[in-house]
This record gives sequence, C-alpha cells and structure tokens, in this order.
Amino acid sequence: MDSLFASLFDRPSWLVSLGILSGGALLCLFLTLRLRQLNARLYKRLNERMADQERVARESHDALLQSMQGLVMRFQTAAERIPAGDPARQMLEEALTQSDEVLSEGRERALGLRMTGLGANDLSDAYAAVALELKQDYPADFRLVINGDARELHPIVRDELYRIGREAISNSFQHADSRKYETEIHYDRSELRICFRDEGRGVDKQALDASHQSGHWGVSGMQERARKIGAVLEVWSRPGGGTEVVVRVPAAIAYCTTPDPSP
Repeated sequence: MDSLFASLFDRPSWLVSLGILSGGALLCLFLTLRLRQLNARLYKRLNERMADQERVARESHDALLQSMQGLVMRFQTAAERIPAGDPARQMLEEALTQSDEVLSEGRERALGLRMTGLGANDLSDAYAAVALELKQDYPADFRLVINGDARELHPIVRDELYRIGREAISNSFQHADSRKYETEIHYDRSELRICFRDEGRGVDKQALDASHQSGHWGVSGMQERARKIGAVLEVWSRPGGGTEVVVRVPAAIAYCTTPDPSP
C-alpha cells in the first residue's frame, strides 16, 4: 500500500519534468526558427547593400569612361591639325595610344563590375559577350553549351570564373588560329565544371610547361585565380590538336544556397 501511494505521489514530478523538457524543446525550436529568419533578413540586406554599391561603382566607371573618351576625341582632332613631321604631333599620338590602352582596361574593369550583379544564367551571357567582341577582330564560330539546370553561384566564385573564362577565350581567339571555339558549362550535383576548347594549332607539352612557369598566355594567372576559390584548373594541348582548359569547382563552394526562413 505504501509503495502504491509513493508511485502516485511521484507521478506528478515526472509529468512536470516531461513538461519542462517539452517546453525547453519548443523554446529551442522557436529560437532556431527565429535565428534562421534573422539570418535570412541579414542576408537580404547585405545583398541589397552590395547591389547598391556595385550600381554606384558601375555608374561612376561609365561616366568616367565617357568623359575620358570625349577628351581623347578632342585630342585626336587637335593632333590631326598638327603637321605630320612635327614632334608635338608624335608626342600626342603616343599619348593617344596609351589613352586607348587605358580605356580598354577601363572597359574590361567596368564589364567585370557588371558581372557582380549578374545571376546564375548570366555567366554564360558574359562568356558569349567576350566571344562576340573578339569575333570582330578574329572571325570564327563560337558555340556555348549548358548542361544541367543553372544554379545560382557564389558572387566571388562567379566573378573569378568570369575572369578565368575571359582569359581562356581571349587566348584561344588571339593565339589558336582556329575556326571553331567552344565553351561548355556543366552544372553537376557534385561540382561545377567549365570547359574551354578550340581546334587550333595547339602547343607541345614542353612549351605548355614553360608557359606555366613564365606566365605566358595568362596560364599562371588563371591557375592563381582557380586556387583562390578552391578550384582545380587543367590545361591540355598538343601541336595541331587544339587546346582545352577545364576548371572544376566543388558544389559546396560554387553553388550559393540562400537561407530558408520557413520551417
């Protein structure tokens, strides 16, 4: 009888303990969901702030480039009025040549700034834009292939991949002497893989190894950018067999997952 009364007396304490544990679990769940909501808001605000800063930077670069281009045109007009044999005209023409190089670099930087505001599908558009610009001086066919569903990329990864691709495509157009160029973007579950290939003259292994060491053709720069984002970049080439550049980025690094505020 005493044990029966003891068990009846102890039962409410078990119920209280169970209630406390349940309440604690619910509180932890609430705090977890609340933290995810706050993270989502912070993520959104950071993206908005970054987009606003990038917009201002792009507008400033565009305005500066337009002003510089107007000045260059005025100096060009002035130089044409100076006799051909005059030393002053030669100095102006040399300065104008340097100005063209500065404007070209400025346009590339402005295009790089525009990349920071692009989405998942616009990486392919940026590659196509680079090829379209190069085709004006190096007529050839350019083919862009996308395999898999396009994923949103981490902004830093996307920008570095754009610069790597711009270097690879430019090298092919300027040095390969090929009639066909191709870029493939593979959105795989385990990695993001991008291939740049041509059917041009190619280079032998010895020259390719030397280019890695000396920095010719921008290979060392592409390797450095790939290491910066945890990617692997490989180059294959042989005389008369074309060149292929492949960059691989692990999915956990390449793909951007936005925090989900919902349970």
